[in-house]
Amino acid sequence: MKQKNASKKVGALFTDYDGTISPINVSRLESRVPPEIMRVLNKIKERIPVAIITTKSLEFVVAKTPFACAWSALGGLETRIGEITSRTSCLKTTRAVATALLYAKSRSENVLAVEEKRDSRGEVVAFSVDWRFADNQVIAEKMAMMVLSFCESLPVVTSRYNGQPFFDVFPCAVNKGKALLDLKQKLGVMDGVMFMGDSTADNLAFEFADVAVGVMHAETPKDLECDYFVRFEDIAAFLSCLLENDFLFDSKYPMIIQKRV
Repeated sequence: MKQKNASKKVGALFTDYDGTISPINVSRLESRVPPEIMRVLNKIKERIPVAIITTKSLEFVVAKTPFACAWSALGGLETRIGEITSRTSCLKTTRAVATALLYAKSRSENVLAVEEKRDSRGEVVAFSVDWRFADNQVIAEKMAMMVLSFCESLPVVTSRYNGQPFFDVFPCAVNKGKALLDLKQKLGVMDGVMFMGDSTADNLAFEFADVAVGVMHAETPKDLECDYFVRFEDIAAFLSCLLENDFLFDSKYPMIIQKRV
């Protein structure tokens, strides 16, 4: 991918949640933004808009990211700006998701973690199947693939992430790039959007960002279509550097890892 701007004024920060501003290798109950990242994001929100684009639900992510002014959840299927929530029409037809979920739960056998994703009305509209914490990864993956095969026989959309130990099931296709463009329009930010993400699901958002930053950790895939990389453990320092430099991003920041092209 051709690198974009080596220096760019950032007018808004859009970011993924899992593995980007929160640790990737923790359970749902333990998931949170680390204090050092939370502190700097609380300072950034006073200067520029901060928004979350995630495949998690609003129910899950809003309370964990109080510094954000907007959230595009379920991969863009449900968006909240302030107190206003908008939904895509496909959330009205989730019967097939319910069928897939029932099967996934019946086959999980305390080996697979099945996470329900509810919309703002409290209805289950999507779910994920995760086996990263299974004692026997071989058996767990075999079970997960059985569930995935059943889901793929239904009129639902399954999203896999380059060999990572989880997949998502949605009622229709999700697109983080479209979600980013939608947030830009609704927030009135026409230029200078930085997007941070860590999975191939973020590639469409990277494409439409003015500065695309991939976050590196143990599960980061090799084919992220970002401009630059920052290690997860350096995120707080990176955001602090951005803040201290009056939001002028520079590819020469010490924590920036240049992407090989």
